[in-house]
Amino acid sequence: MPGRPRYSGVSIGYQLSSIAAGAVTPLMAVALLKHYHSGTPIAWYVAICGAVSLVAVLSYRETKDRDLASVGEPAVDRDNSLARTS
Repeated sequence: MPGRPRYSGVSIGYQLSSIAAGAVTPLMAVALLKHYHSGTPIAWYVAICGAVSLVAVLSYRETKDRDLASVGEPAVDRDNSLARTS
């Protein structure tokens, strides 16, 4: 069951970001081409977007060896106080 809400959250984020980026990118490309009369700034724009995506992907945590049923449940740390797992 924990996989379903997680997948839905990722899917909603993906869909909303594709709408936002998909609407702005062609407008940005036309504006850059009109201003600079070259395709190079468009290439830089795409490269910067790719770098932002790479940073986002590298910041993800690996969940291969985690029990996903316990994700989001309070855990007790060494001091016997509650700590939030993420």
